[in-house]
Amino acid sequence: MESLEMDPEMLYPEITVEVGRVTLGEENRKEMTNCSLKRTENSKIIQATCALLNSGGGVIKVEIDDKNYSYRCHGLGLDLETSLQKLLPSGSQKYLDYLQQGHNLMIFVKSWNPDVFSLPLRICSLRSNLYQRAMTSTVNLGASNALELLREKQSRAQRGRSRVKELHPQKALDQYTQEEEDTRLCASEFLQRDKLRYKEKLNFTESTHVEFKRFTTKKIIPRIKEMLPHYVSAFANAQGGYLIIGVDDKSKEVFGCNREKVDPDLKKEIGNCIEKLPTFHFCCEKPKVNVTTKILNVYQNDALYGYVCVVHVEPFCCVVFTEAPDSWVIRDNCVTRLTAQQWVTMMLDIQPAPCNLSTDYSLHQISPASSTPRGTSCPIKVLEFKRALQQRLFPVTWEETQFQPESLCKKLFSDHKGLEELMKTQVNEDTNSPGIVVFSRSWASDVGLRKEHHVLCDALLIAVNRPLVLYTILTDPAWVGGRVYARNTAHQLKQKLGTLGGYTGKVCVLPRLICLPGTQCRPAEIPLRYPQSYRLANKDEMEDLLQALIVVSLCSPSLLSDQLGCEFFNLLIAEQCELLSESLQETRELFLHCFPGTRKTALAIKIMEKIKDLFHCKSKEILYVCESDALKDFVTQQTTCQAVTRETFMRGEFPKIKHIVMDETENFCSTYGDWYLKAKSITHPKMRGAGSESLHRGILWLFLDPFLVRHAARSGLPPPSAQFPRKTITNGIHCALEIAMVMKEEMKRIQENPHSNVSPDTLASFREAAYEEAMCHQALPGVFESETNLTTEEMAKHVAERCHSLFQCGYLPKDIAILCRRGEDRRRYELALLRAMELFETHGATKVAFSQASGVLDAHIILDSIQQFSGLQRNIVFGLSPEGTLLEEVHKLRFASRAIKHLYLLYEKRAAF
Repeated sequence: MESLEMDPEMLYPEITVEVGRVTLGEENRKEMTNCSLKRTENSKIIQATCALLNSGGGVIKVEIDDKNYSYRCHGLGLDLETSLQKLLPSGSQKYLDYLQQGHNLMIFVKSWNPDVFSLPLRICSLRSNLYQRAMTSTVNLGASNALELLREKQSRAQRGRSRVKELHPQKALDQYTQEEEDTRLCASEFLQRDKLRYKEKLNFTESTHVEFKRFTTKKIIPRIKEMLPHYVSAFANAQGGYLIIGVDDKSKEVFGCNREKVDPDLKKEIGNCIEKLPTFHFCCEKPKVNVTTKILNVYQNDALYGYVCVVHVEPFCCVVFTEAPDSWVIRDNCVTRLTAQQWVTMMLDIQPAPCNLSTDYSLHQISPASSTPRGTSCPIKVLEFKRALQQRLFPVTWEETQFQPESLCKKLFSDHKGLEELMKTQVNEDTNSPGIVVFSRSWASDVGLRKEHHVLCDALLIAVNRPLVLYTILTDPAWVGGRVYARNTAHQLKQKLGTLGGYTGKVCVLPRLICLPGTQCRPAEIPLRYPQSYRLANKDEMEDLLQALIVVSLCSPSLLSDQLGCEFFNLLIAEQCELLSESLQETRELFLHCFPGTRKTALAIKIMEKIKDLFHCKSKEILYVCESDALKDFVTQQTTCQAVTRETFMRGEFPKIKHIVMDETENFCSTYGDWYLKAKSITHPKMRGAGSESLHRGILWLFLDPFLVRHAARSGLPPPSAQFPRKTITNGIHCALEIAMVMKEEMKRIQENPHSNVSPDTLASFREAAYEEAMCHQALPGVFESETNLTTEEMAKHVAERCHSLFQCGYLPKDIAILCRRGEDRRRYELALLRAMELFETHGATKVAFSQASGVLDAHIILDSIQQFSGLQRNIVFGLSPEGTLLEEVHKLRFASRAIKHLYLLYEKRAAF
């Protein structure tokens, strides 16, 4: 197939396949006398269509042979329409659109997506080239039947039953019909014979396992090579069978092949032919196809007349193809046929290799993000919550156009005067409908391409009755790579919306270049025409597109990803709370062991609201108890229930309290008395006399992280064996994948080298495989970095540089917490950080101020000890520690459990003496 080339006159942000000159129109194609050329033209278009369907969609450019041709008047041609209909039996209009532009016909191909009402075929194919027997016929399996066969073989291999053994006929009579087994037995006996008589009539006929062939042609070996693969594939993929060459299928008479026509090396030729057949193995043994070939002499009046060839094919554990499947993709700038290995891997979605994303901005080097309809890197829960996330963050309204994310837009518009008005003007020119414009410092980086320093930002316009528009705002209008950058970014974003985001509609992304106000000139635009169906037709389509965009955004680190991620984790916490609240009626006292990263304070707050609703009680009847003032103040702002510290709880009286939720109890100690006994006496009071039980049984739920217990011997908690009833939450991964990995490794290390504060029950409850499964379902991409052997000044400089970079991307000071291991280190780090931050406080830089943990709801960076910040979280956490803490048992867990999406651990080197 011809190499891919972008047409320089149109610059479509698509994979564009040029198939050359083609005769179009039914009458024109009827008049073609060169049948070979007609078939070649047909094959080029069909193969290109198949390749684009499997590669995220694109455009086929057809040069029209007839200058008087009109698509509207003449159509494609019946043979082309028939071939396209065979390729797309559910209707080619779902995937294909046609647009004539001068002497070119543009065929717009939408990305393939499986039919939800049938088997999920992940790729489109012309022919599978997997054969099976259907009674006495040999059938090239359709895609759905081929997928069923692959799944059956895969399942057998996974169950350890991949080796399919052919049972002896006498032992198999109870498994098959008598007639079929009689035929198989007769064929097996026939194979044992040494000689045959000319026109001898056999006592068995063709069946599922037996095929007769009689050749009268002189070219016996070419004919055998032509048909042999079909029968070997069909028999091997089922229960085996016999191909008998030299017997008439109607009369069942032996004729044989005349000896003068039979090559002495016939058996060798058959073996070589079978050896070349493509196979795919599901089993570890990877055996070859087992075939026995025998040549039987045929005599006429005691003279050797010819030969009968019997090919016995045994059942194969895996699958055998006649040739590579007739399925195509875009690879290395060409329309490329898939190998059998590639085809099966894609059909079954067997851990496809990650795409090597191009870093060179020439479109012909871009590969599709995935050749499957949906990537597998997206956490499963994201797909479940994408609609709720879209309704919360990107609601579709008919009011004025929204600019998102607000913090990034505010930063860009304040730093670059005139940009806001320029964008509003541009958007108003491009659409009459209110829409959503999603800004990013680099949409290229967000979809896996290279960020360019000539680009200030990108902005994606999404509006009804418009195609998507991607604005690229340049800082340097003279940059020659701008147009290619914009086109490649638009193309990659469109690919991601389908392959990763799961958008199934027709979609395009139009690139627009814009220069900052005050720079020289605005780059000239070349208009791009797309079919009407590539516009978002209504609110439903716009919401579907936004949901796909949310999935794409959540799968790569960015400001938008972090904002969506926080909402996503809130939804997970709400779901966890719903599950827990089902136990409120039956389980009035409960110890909740929450693994690091569960965000148990958020759970505790929601549980208090559930208590209030379920028991119809007043807020003043519910008490929240924690260890630190900072956490108490935070919870007070989040709920109407009363919140106190443990110290206040022990010193006070609470006659109106009926229900108590105790949080961060791993940090409690028995100073000031037995807090657990007091809490239980409030929620479960006993009447004197008559031995009666309580007036009422209130809720007493205690939240703790069993890996971070500080004072096991004097915590005031009952011993682990007495913490009953107990529920352990091991699957609450409410943070970034990289942070969850840190916590997993630390818990694994503690499990292998336990210390006294962690109970054996806790160690036993941590299961690495289950934790990793929860990570796959819930965790999102984030950032984890660690630096060691730094001076105080180097640590401060590192934090200041990172904060400045984050502020440029739209993050705010309130997103960040800088935590030190000890409270006495705070002042020392604060002075160094203020000096480092001052270096970046130039024009437009974000002004920095620090607050203690008690000001967690303020708009400042938190700078405090990890202990004071206990129970609180921020999106971005810097952990500052002396180098010696690398050997401490749980310091990483403490820092990691405070971070949601970014974690930076910096270790100070020891001072020299």
